Amino acid sequence: MIMSQITIRGARTRNLKNLDVTIDKHKINAFVGVSGSGKSSLVFNTIAAEAQRQMNETYPSYIRNRMPHLEPPIVDSIEHLSPAVIINQKALGDNRRSTVGTATDINPTLRLLFSRFGQPFVGYSDLFSFNSPTGMCKSCEGLGIATEFILTELLDYERSLNQGAIRFPTFEPGSYRWKRYVDSGLFDNDKPLKKFTQDEINLLLYSDEIKPPSPNTDWYKSATYEGLIPRITHTFIQNPSKSYRRYLPEVQRITKQKKCTVCQGYRLNKQALSCRIKGKHIGQCLEMQLDELKDFLRSLSQEGVQQLLHNILQQLDHFCQVGLDYLSLARETGTLSGGESQRIKLIRSIGSSLTDLMYIFDEPSVGLHPQDIQAIGQLLRAIKDKGNTVLLIDHDPAIIQLADTVFELGPKAGIHGGELTSVGSFKEWAEQQELQEPLFRAPQEILPNTYFLAENISKNNVKNVSVKLPTQRLIAITGVAGSGKSSFAKALQEQYSEDVFYVTQKTLRTSRRSTIISSVGLFDEVRQLYSKKNHVAASYFSFNGKGACPACKGKGFIETELAFLDPIRSICEACHGNKYRQDVLQYTYNGKNIVELLALSVEESCHFFTTQQNITKKLTWLNKIGLSYLTLGQTLDTLSGGELQRLKLASNLDCQNKRIILDEPTTGLSTQDIQALLTVFDELLQNNNTLLVIEHNIALIRLADWMVEFGPGSGKKGGQVIFEGTPIDAMSNPASITGKFLNK
Repeated sequence: MIMSQITIRGARTRNLKNLDVTIDKHKINAFVGVSGSGKSSLVFNTIAAEAQRQMNETYPSYIRNRMPHLEPPIVDSIEHLSPAVIINQKALGDNRRSTVGTATDINPTLRLLFSRFGQPFVGYSDLFSFNSPTGMCKSCEGLGIATEFILTELLDYERSLNQGAIRFPTFEPGSYRWKRYVDSGLFDNDKPLKKFTQDEINLLLYSDEIKPPSPNTDWYKSATYEGLIPRITHTFIQNPSKSYRRYLPEVQRITKQKKCTVCQGYRLNKQALSCRIKGKHIGQCLEMQLDELKDFLRSLSQEGVQQLLHNILQQLDHFCQVGLDYLSLARETGTLSGGESQRIKLIRSIGSSLTDLMYIFDEPSVGLHPQDIQAIGQLLRAIKDKGNTVLLIDHDPAIIQLADTVFELGPKAGIHGGELTSVGSFKEWAEQQELQEPLFRAPQEILPNTYFLAENISKNNVKNVSVKLPTQRLIAITGVAGSGKSSFAKALQEQYSEDVFYVTQKTLRTSRRSTIISSVGLFDEVRQLYSKKNHVAASYFSFNGKGACPACKGKGFIETELAFLDPIRSICEACHGNKYRQDVLQYTYNGKNIVELLALSVEESCHFFTTQQNITKKLTWLNKIGLSYLTLGQTLDTLSGGELQRLKLASNLDCQNKRIILDEPTTGLSTQDIQALLTVFDELLQNNNTLLVIEHNIALIRLADWMVEFGPGSGKKGGQVIFEGTPIDAMSNPASITGKFLNK
C-alpha cells in the first residue's frame, strides 16, 4: 500500500454515490464542481470528519466527552489520513470580549511588552488586559462602551403595569417576570406611569436587589426585587444565554451605545493607560491599523525589545500579506466576515512547525479582490512546502491553478451530483472549462437614463462620499478587501432605509430542525392547508409540535448516551426517520400526507401547489436560482455554503421598486450557478429594482452595467471612490485596480 496517498473507498455521506478516491499527500488538491455537487460532503463531512473523529479517539474518555461529537461518515474505508487542521469560514466568535488581538495571541505579547518597557512601571502583564479584573475599566467592565436605555422605548408612560407598560419581551402581563413587579407591593399597579413620582420611576427602573417590605400574597418568599434596567442588563445584555440571544433586536430597540466616557473606549483603567512607550499607551496600539502598528513596533529600539517583538512582527507581516492590514487588534471578532475569519485562522497556522498535517480550506478566495489572491497562493504553497497536504474547495481559477490535482464532482447538484466526474491537472481541467459557454446576460430593453444621487455617505473609513448611480441597472461595487464597500452599503441602507433592501452575508442558522420550507416562510401556510382540509389543529403537522413522534421528539433518530463514550445515533424505529406520529399520516392534502409532501423536490412542489399562488411564487424563486433539486423537508445543516447563500437570496428577492444590495452573492457558486443568478438579476431589474452587488468575481463585474470602485487601499488608505463608470471604461482607466484584472 502506498503510504503517500489517502485512499477512500465507498463514500456515501449525504449525496455521494459510492465514491472511490485516491488523493496524493504533500500536494495541493482542489475540489471543484457546481454548488451542492458533493464537494463539502467529501472534503468536510467525510475526510475531515473521519480525521477529527480518529484523532478524538486517542484522548481519554473524560476529555472526549467534553469535545464536539462528530457524526461518523458513511464510508467503507479511509486509509492513511493525517491529522486535520480545518480552516473554514465559521466566525471566530461573537463574544464582545473576543478581538483580533485575543484570537491571534498577539495581545499577551503586547501586554508583556508594556509591563517590561512601558513608563512608568505600573504592574505586570495582567494589568494591561481588559478581560482581567485588575486591568479592565470598572465603569464599562472592559467593553469600552456604555449602554444607555431609551426609556420611551422601554416604557409606555400612558399605561399602568397591569396594562403592559413594560415594553419588552418576557415582561408582558401574566409572565413570571411581570409578576416580580406587580406582586412586589411597591407600586399602584393600576396607575399610569406618567403619574408616578420620580422616586417611583427610579425604584421601578434602577433599584438594586431588595426584599420588598410588604409584597402581595403571590410573592415568593425567597424572591428579591430588582429594577428593570439592572435586570435586563445582566440577563439580556452582559451575559445572555443562547435562548435569550433571539431578543437582540429588542435590546437594540430599547438601547443605544456610546463610547465609555471613563476609558474613552480603550476598555482599560487609568493605571494601565498611564503607562506609555514612545508616548503611546497600549489602548492606542490596539486601535492602530495593523500596518501602522507594525511600523510603530519596528521603530522601538530599547535593549531586548526586538527579541520580544519577533513573533508579533512576523504575524503582522502575515496579516499584511493576506490583505488584512486594515484591521486593528481591537476589532471585535463578531464583526469579521467569513473570509476575514478564515484568513486569520490561516495566519495562526503559518507559524506551526508541525509537518505531515492535512490542511483543509473552505473557499480561501472568499472576500478577496484578485489582487489579494496572489498572496494567499504564496501562503498555501508555503504550507505544502513544509511537508503538509492541502485540500481546498474553491471556484476561483486563480486559487484552483495552485493545485497539483483537480477533482471535479457533479455532474449536477443534490441527488443529481455526488459523482467524481474528472481527476487531472489544472491545465486539463481548464481546457474543459474553455469548452463551456462563458457567462452572459440576455439583451436588456432600452431604459431611460435616470440616476439616483447618494449624497454625503459616511461610515467607518468612508467619509462624505457622493455617487451618482443609474437606476434599474446592475451596479458592481468593487475594490480591494477593506476598501469601504460594505461600509458604503450599510450607510446607504441607513440613510435611505425605506428604499434600500440589504441582503447581507450573515449566514442562515443551520440546524436539524430548520428546513427548506420553513426557511422560506411557507411551512405555516402549508400546515394551515392541511389543518383546514382535515379539520384538526395545524400543530399536528409540525414535527416540532403536536405532530412530533413521541419516541424521538421529532428528530427522526434516537441518540443513546454511553457515559464517557461517544453517543450512538440510530434511525427511530417508531417513525422510521420521518419525525411524525403515525396517526398524523392518515391526514392528506391533494393525496399526499405531510411526510410525502416534505419529500417532494422544489420543482415537484411547484406543480403540486399549482392553485396556491402565494406558495408557488416563493418556490419559483428557488427554482430560478438553481435550487429546484432540494426537497421541501431537507434540513439546512445538510446544505453547502453556496446553497445556503442562494437560499437566503431566494427568500428575500420578492420585491419591486427597491434598491437591492447583495453582499458577494457569488460566494460558493460555480460558473453554472452564477449564470442562474444572472437570470434572476435580470428579472429583478425588469421589476423596476436597482441592483448593487458587492463583488470580486471578475466575470460577473464584466457583465455589470455600471461599476463603482473603492480604494485605493484598505482601512484608512481606502474609503474613496477611485472609479465610477462602465466596466469597459475601467479597463482603460489607470486609477482602477479592478480594471487591470478585467483586461486579463
